[in-house]
Amino acid sequence: MYDQDVIDRIWALADRMDPCMFVTTTNDRAHARPVFARVRKNEGAIYVLTDINGHKLDQIAENPAVLLAFSDERGNDYAVIHGTAKVEQDAAKAKDLWRYSDETFFKSPDNPDLRVVTVHPDSAELWDGSHLVITGAKILAERLVGADVELVENAKVDHLR
Repeated sequence: MYDQDVIDRIWALADRMDPCMFVTTTNDRAHARPVFARVRKNEGAIYVLTDINGHKLDQIAENPAVLLAFSDERGNDYAVIHGTAKVEQDAAKAKDLWRYSDETFFKSPDNPDLRVVTVHPDSAELWDGSHLVITGAKILAERLVGADVELVENAKVDHLR
């Protein structure tokens, strides 16, 4: 599998999976929570809207290295994106990213407590198990002959550009 193909598949998976898990790390402890990500491949960024009262802002200030985990159980595809997060109060960007459903949490994109978390990906990993018929055949073959088989395709990339 070529890197560009993997990169495109990771961006596509991230774009269609909502919510994802947003993971921060402080004092050698991981903190995960579901978020609604806005994936903008053309900007090389993934955005998350959040409130200033959330713990994730303090955690990002302490350690801006974050992880976003995406899963598509139907397609049996999974991706993890590592990146660096930056927090800003940016009303114009919030308006650009705004979805009707955001009103439930933030009332309006002009909310003074609203922050935009920008994640710039630097590496990622993809697990592709979407070929369920092939996977089923591999499991059957493994049971019949006792051979070890790889059930999912796995690929890593050191960049997402």
